[in-house]
Amino acid sequence: MNTLERVLTFLQDLRSHLDGTGDMPEPRTLAEFALQRLTPMDLDICINIVETELVLWEESGLHVRPALHPYVSERIGVYTLDDEEVGRFLGYPECCVEYFLEGHVRFDHDPDNVVVVTEGFVPCSPTCRRAHRVHLLEFDADPEPYRRLEGRLRTRLEKLGVLSYHSAYRGFYEVHVPKFEGVHLDRPY
Repeated sequence: MNTLERVLTFLQDLRSHLDGTGDMPEPRTLAEFALQRLTPMDLDICINIVETELVLWEESGLHVRPALHPYVSERIGVYTLDDEEVGRFLGYPECCVEYFLEGHVRFDHDPDNVVVVTEGFVPCSPTCRRAHRVHLLEFDADPEPYRRLEGRLRTRLEKLGVLSYHSAYRGFYEVHVPKFEGVHLDRPY
């Protein structure tokens, strides 16, 4: 199960719990946090957002999954709760979680090739095989198909009435390129 499927299942299980037809989903800390912040309508919006992201990503055939939209992340505690627990829930490799916990809170590598990562994910290296395996990173990547998917995601989510509003949110993907003659050519979407 990929991360978007895991988050979608978590949200659907949370909905069942609210409806009285299911148990409290795991991780319990995130579920309890979300229940304090989500109305049934908010929960339905979150489910629609994640379903949209999952469908468009699967249709694209691209390797790296998009970032979880901040509307969802904020409501389930991604920005607030324990970083280690959140990292595990989001399927981040242990090596990358440890790297983040050491104080590396953004991509701080000088890659040899173009690297595409899920927005906000901090890999332990630009070629982390574990992060690649769980669809968080692609090295030696072509960023153009990701830019096109980003545009499709924005358009579709805007039709749902969900706009990008979190101050730390630049999009669904980050593209990192090698430095040339001391100039770093990273460009957010």
